[in-house]
Amino acid sequence: MSRTVIRFTPSERWFHNSVMFTFVLLLVTGLAMAYFNLKGGDREAHNFLTDIHEIAGVLFIAVPLILFLTARKGVWGENWSVIRHFNRTDIKWLVKKPISSFKRGIDLPEEDKFNPGQKVWIYVALGGSFVLASTGVYIWINHSAILALFMHTATALFMTPALLGHMFMALVNPETRAGVTAIIDGEVDAEWAMEHHPLWMERHARERVATLARQNRALGDEDDPPTQRDL
Repeated sequence: MSRTVIRFTPSERWFHNSVMFTFVLLLVTGLAMAYFNLKGGDREAHNFLTDIHEIAGVLFIAVPLILFLTARKGVWGENWSVIRHFNRTDIKWLVKKPISSFKRGIDLPEEDKFNPGQKVWIYVALGGSFVLASTGVYIWINHSAILALFMHTATALFMTPALLGHMFMALVNPETRAGVTAIIDGEVDAEWAMEHHPLWMERHARERVATLARQNRALGDEDDPPTQRDL
């Protein structure tokens, strides 16, 4: 049986899955509401969709915020330290990655916990979610806010192709779909993680060595350093 490693904590998984579920529900109900607005007709169905959309909108804002505030801060600190750095190496990865799908032998820069493609999606998701949440609340308060409605709809449509690309990489692409287990039980195959996220694996190995060394010193075993089997 292959060894697995913890990629995402429960709070990270709940954060991701709550956002994913509510965003998809918001997108489907929003498109259906737009259809009814253009077509006219069944007002009862439109009102039902509006209620579902508003409830999902509240959950879309509230649940991630609660999870962020109550989760262990070290988790978000590590994620932010990876996400906020975007440099020439990331750009090189983004240029080479599509080519590597058709041509073998393309060497890609090593990836951290999130690869550059995931970083771009996170930027789009965070920025788009802020616009959707702020305009959504404004529309809820002021139903005649045409400009806010336009921005709300345009942002949702802009995010949709990026979401579909993210879902394709997670569920369909054979190289990356093995990582989808991380959002279910938090674990991924260690060999897969070392191949696709070596910088993250190496950093955690160093942290594990440092933790074991501190534990040994606390127990007075300074002459017995951690071995590879301990990691």
